[in-house]
Amino acid sequence: MIHRSATSGWMLGLAIVLGLSVTAMNTAPATAAEPAKTEAKKKKMSPKRLYLRRTCIACHGKNGARSIQDYPNIAGQNPKYMIRQIKDILKGKRTGSPDATGNPRADSMRGSLVTPEGEHRISSEEIVAISEWLAEQTPAKPIPLETPLTEDQVKAAKKLYKKKCMSCHGKDAKKTKVKDYPIIGGQKRNYIVTQITDIRSKARKHGKTATMIPFVKKLTEAEIRLLADYLSQIDRSK
Repeated sequence: MIHRSATSGWMLGLAIVLGLSVTAMNTAPATAAEPAKTEAKKKKMSPKRLYLRRTCIACHGKNGARSIQDYPNIAGQNPKYMIRQIKDILKGKRTGSPDATGNPRADSMRGSLVTPEGEHRISSEEIVAISEWLAEQTPAKPIPLETPLTEDQVKAAKKLYKKKCMSCHGKDAKKTKVKDYPIIGGQKRNYIVTQITDIRSKARKHGKTATMIPFVKKLTEAEIRLLADYLSQIDRSK
């Protein structure tokens, strides 16, 4: 269902998928990432070190499981989804509503990975390596809600999820039926709310995200919050 995330933060951005949703901020240092071709000539780095050097950690946190603000946690995410989101962000295809800086979501990540001259600071090989490494990391633990859902709310949320989300995001939101769709179980509440809202308003409509619009266009604000509350409490860290 979430194809950012967001939007935005994740590397997703790798917002974040996600939301992407997918999915670094404008204030994050971009100098840590040299143009990919230049640095690749020096030495081959491990995926974990690439994650650090490409400034992904600035927004997505240690091992992709401690993201800041409403950027997505990307540890344990589908690698094909992350690869697609990063490439869309590099090309400027992934858009969204303004973030805390007032700029469109994902713009800050693109600014960290693309030089002012348009040269990419990350190569296709590095994108794959980082995404596959992140997919193997332990997903983040759910952040408890201030007010836990009641049994009736959980029941209503499950019914809504089955009707609107399950066909793409899987029976329990822990494993998708399509490998380049995002896993949304256990994702941060605010990220989910932002991505559904952006997709509903068509602020985010790149790639396969457009296929989600018919499912969410009639969702109310209360239904979006209920879905986000429910999904955010699914524990994939065990």
